[in-house]
Formats: sequence, C-alpha cells, structure tokens
Amino acid sequence: MTATRSEPDAALAEGLDQGRVRRMNTAVVLRALAAAGDASLADLGRATGLSRRTLQAILDELRRAGWALESETVSGGAGRPAKSYAYVADHRVAVALRLDTHTAYAMIVDLHGRVLGRAQTALGEDYFAPERALRHLAAVTAIARDQAGLDPRVLAAGTIAAGGVIDAREGVVVRLINAPAWTGFPLAETAAALLGFPITTDNDANLAAFAESRAGAAEGHDDVAWLVHGNRTGAGFLLRGAIHHGHRGAAGELVESRVLDLKQSAADGFSLLSSPIATDRTAALALTDAARAGDEDALSLARDFAAELADLIDVLAWTIAPELVVLGGGLEDASELLVPLVRERLHERGDPAIRILPTALGADAVLLGAAHVARDAVSASVLDTIVRGTAG
Repeated sequence: MTATRSEPDAALAEGLDQGRVRRMNTAVVLRALAAAGDASLADLGRATGLSRRTLQAILDELRRAGWALESETVSGGAGRPAKSYAYVADHRVAVALRLDTHTAYAMIVDLHGRVLGRAQTALGEDYFAPERALRHLAAVTAIARDQAGLDPRVLAAGTIAAGGVIDAREGVVVRLINAPAWTGFPLAETAAALLGFPITTDNDANLAAFAESRAGAAEGHDDVAWLVHGNRTGAGFLLRGAIHHGHRGAAGELVESRVLDLKQSAADGFSLLSSPIATDRTAALALTDAARAGDEDALSLARDFAAELADLIDVLAWTIAPELVVLGGGLEDASELLVPLVRERLHERGDPAIRILPTALGADAVLLGAAHVARDAVSASVLDTIVRGTAG
C-alpha cells in the first residue's frame, strides 16, 4: 500500500499560491517530525507522501530555523550514512496564563504539550487593580520560566484566561462583574508589553470548553457547553468545533442576565463547590459526603442545587442546543451525586436528551485551554517564519 501524497500535483499547484503550498507542506512535515520525535528522510517520506527533494528542502529550513537537528546514522553496510532528523520541541514554547478572583497562574508548555514549568501566587486586593494584577502574572511567568531553565527569548506566545466578558478579537475586557476597574481594559496589549511576547486572551469558560474538546470529556464532540455554577457561574460554548464568542464575547456570561436572576455571590451549601477558596470547597465536599451517606438535610440541599443546574441546562438546551454539557469548576467533585438528580429533573420536564459529564481535566481545564490556544499561535508563527525564509 502506497502513501497518499500530500504534495499537490502540477495542475493543482498552478491554481494555488506557492507560499500557501509551501506552508501546507511544511505543516505536514513538522507534524510528522513532531509525532516521530526522530525520523529518517525515508520515514518522513512514507509518513507525508512528499518527494525526497521537497522533504529535504523543508527539513533544511526547519534545521536552519532551529526546529530540527540533523545527525548521521552509520549503517553496517556500504554506502553513505543515512541522515536522521530530531524534532526540537522546546525551541520555542507557549505560555498559558490565568487570572481569577484570587490567584494568578502561569504554565509553560512545549509544542508537544509537555508542561515545562508552572507557578501561581495569591492576588489579594490587587485583583481589582488591573496593572497590579498583571505584575503578579509577570512574576509567576518568570518563576515558571526559571523552573523550566529557559532563556526568556524562547517564550514565543501566550494566552490569558480571565473571567468576565472578553472581546477575544480585540483583547479587551468588556465587562467584569463586581470589578469595574477592568471594564474596557486592554488586557492583551498591556500584558504583551509587560511580558515581552505576543498575547491573546479569552474567557476562562471558553478555554475550558476548548480544552475538553481537544483532550477531555468533550473529545470528538462539536457542539459543547462547559458549565460552572454556584459561587461562580458561567458557560463556555463550542459550536461546530469552534469557540462561540457571540457579540464582543458576551456568550456564556450567564451571571449578567437579570432574567435568570442567578446568585452572584452564593456563599453556602453546594454553591461552594465552585469557590476558589480551599476552605469553602472543603465544606462543600463534606456536605457532599453527607448527602451520599443518606443525610436527609444534605440530600434536600443537593436536590435544590441540582434543580438550579437543571434550569440552566434547560436554557442551554433550547438556545445553544449542545449535544454535551461538561460540568467543571469544582462541580466535578460532586458529579456522581448531582448528575443523576439533574437528569431526573430534566427528564420530568421533557427536555431534550443531552449528555452530561464531569470534566476530565479537573482544575487544570482552563489553563490547558489557554495552552492549546498559545501552542496553536506558536505553530502558526513557526510556519509563517519558515515560509517567509524560504520565499526569501
């Protein structure tokens, strides 16, 4: 069986921009080399279907750009030694960043997705002052970078996950409930100037949904809602496999709806499952354990909270209409108790059958979503740089 050729034939190539063709072929080779880690020219030819001449040209560019190392393998027979190419995953790295109401997080990943370093620090009242909050973000980035033993110049791109209405295209915080100083703040631009590399930003629930679709509970699903409720409430949506932002990033910011009348600062019971404070979550988990053990008061509270979740999912079922709802932000810790109660409530009302699953990524879902977006940005930059170099 012969490999399917990725290289466009002459007739097709005539109709395509040559820079685009080079970019496509370079992406194919880069992915094949990354998957193999170490491969010969013949191995890559079988994996990509590209001609030896095209492969060699692309590999030379990857080597000059620092993404591939060339070595020679001495064989036992006669003839010239075969060349082998190794992928350099940490030649440029991506930075995942997160700001929530209490903490700043940083995680550095290579293009394989391996975590090279991570750090976090408490924000305190500095959360309510954007410039000071970003200085904390810069500090944890430096700690994570030093932990990984990286030169600052290899940090190629970053993505910040934050709460509130985020205009991802403009990189601006449109609105953040209970924190008016963030309204209109140019988050991406200010962070990029401070950190020294390009920054994109998006809502934290959106990025959690994206992470679940890449390698989590929503893998293989195109229409997904990621939902958190209680002390924090919000949703992130994927439609046809892409993040759905709505106008200026407002989609999913459910806590802003006066009609839904959601509690903005739920401070007791099962609502504390989604609190960023460890002692709150401990109290909620104790309540969960009591309900599992049959405590009637705890079970009553669980049913009430499940009814609130079901009401939210009912709204999503008849508007966004996802095929899957992923519960995260701490709700996963009580999912065995809550999900059956939610399903029962939805079934009683005749709502559409929607799968409900706990997050497979836990507390890291948001940061991992930011890492995926940042890695994609680094990969795109790599290809653009190499193709421009080839064209030149």
